[in-house]
Amino acid sequence: MRFDSRALQQPTQTEIETIDGRRVAVKLVVNPRARHVSVRIDPTRREAIATAPSQRHLKHAAQFAADRAGWIAHELARLPQGVLLAPGARAPLRGVLHELVYEQGRSPPRSEVGDPPRLIAPAPDPALFEPRLLRFFKEQARDDLMASVARHANTLGVRPTRLQVKELRSRWGSCSVDGVLSFSWRVVLAPPFVLDYLAAHEVAHLKEMNHSRRFWALVKRAMPDFARGRAWLHEHGARLHAVGMAR
Repeated sequence: MRFDSRALQQPTQTEIETIDGRRVAVKLVVNPRARHVSVRIDPTRREAIATAPSQRHLKHAAQFAADRAGWIAHELARLPQGVLLAPGARAPLRGVLHELVYEQGRSPPRSEVGDPPRLIAPAPDPALFEPRLLRFFKEQARDDLMASVARHANTLGVRPTRLQVKELRSRWGSCSVDGVLSFSWRVVLAPPFVLDYLAAHEVAHLKEMNHSRRFWALVKRAMPDFARGRAWLHEHGARLHAVGMAR
């Protein structure tokens, strides 16, 4: 297996070749905080990313990815089919699959009971359907997270400086050193106990910026049955990342 070294003239992307002749693009990234070269799959962007600690290690990172071409191709093929946020598609909201429905108008999006349930997003024009729906998901996620974060923060005796909901490419949430909690808008697609676990996880980071035993003890203190949410996310998280993406 080999990589195309010519791509290193612009060290942002290379191609690797699998044993059966297929070529797979790999994004090359320099991260000074990385301690060694690595390769991972970004389920949201649906791409392989090879990371190097410095510019001079990029060629090594490309070769590292090339040596794992089979694994990369296998993991990319395993990603769930992408789900467009378009009328007629189906997407979950708080763990319940809804049919997405366009309606001309300006009223707020709403969920209607049915078989299947429907998530109706009115908009003046069909082209505005997706951004309107995305805004709705982010607003719902923020409302749910504000309640969960406040409850867990009270339990642990901490206070975040700010909460934000946005597109996160490689993680579900993060906690900055200055106390800002960030979450992927896709957390609201999951059942509520999963969102609650993610809130507890990031709130615990306000006290422990690591994943030590002390950190997990804090998560358990905030949410005694956190393992249930963690296990669900491990098993089903890739399907949530596929929402809003098309293969």
